Amino acid sequence: MSRVRDKIYNKTIGQKIREARENNIIYITNGDTAVPKKKLTTQQRLGKALGVTFQQIQKYESGHNGVSSLKLIQISNFFNKPLDYFTSDATELLEKVRPTDNTSDQSESLNSV
Repeated sequence: MSRVRDKIYNKTIGQKIREARENNIIYITNGDTAVPKKKLTTQQRLGKALGVTFQQIQKYESGHNGVSSLKLIQISNFFNKPLDYFTSDATELLEKVRPTDNTSDQSESLNSV
């Protein structure tokens, strides 16, 4: 994969991780009913669950560091979301970046992400 494609992939998956973290819904039991409650999952809490620092979570979310497949599976399990939730947007964007694009076109494509 080219560097441009790697950056698109990392940035898009990072945005989905941030989205999942910021929109995490937990269910509080109130008697016999479960009431949904939005609870912000901090980068520190997610990092602890994955065995990494909150700084590493920041790097994942910003797209500066790529997420390994193992960590992505752990993130998927943590948020109880399918892997496709994190990868589908990236796959669609990668299909738009043609391998024949020249470097300046790819830079422009990346900036529009």
